[in-house]
Amino acid sequence: MPDARPDDKTLHVSRIFDAPREPVFDAWTKQEQFVQWMCPPGVAITLCEIDVRPGGAWRIDGRHAGGVFASSGVYLDVVRPERLVFSWAHHADVDFNRGRGHETTVRVELRAMGNHTEVILVHGPFEGTDSFGNHQRGWDGTFDKLVAYLGRTA
Repeated sequence: MPDARPDDKTLHVSRIFDAPREPVFDAWTKQEQFVQWMCPPGVAITLCEIDVRPGGAWRIDGRHAGGVFASSGVYLDVVRPERLVFSWAHHADVDFNRGRGHETTVRVELRAMGNHTEVILVHGPFEGTDSFGNHQRGWDGTFDKLVAYLGRTA
């Protein structure tokens, strides 16, 4: 039987949101909502494109204190309103011709809990502890913004 313990290369984040599952799923899948909360505080999104369907692409460009960034991937699995799975990679430059970095996979599970939703995010595997830690801080801040966004739209 495979070892089911968390490892130091795969991030596991769980948060309960004060909103039903459908609006939480919409926040992940409707571009006009997604752009309002995705990325941690201090990050400004300058381009957001999401095509939420199996095989559909997503891309985010932005700015933060360290400069500019670009990230992209492909949706691998979409089951409304319970699951999203997509690839994730940062780019060496906002010019996509310069190549993508190490690719990881993000799995988002949404569990209905009455008028609340538990979101369980698994992201990885990462190449090293620096990337793991950066993404952990990033997702924590991003989920904080999602809490605030859902509170404004309730």
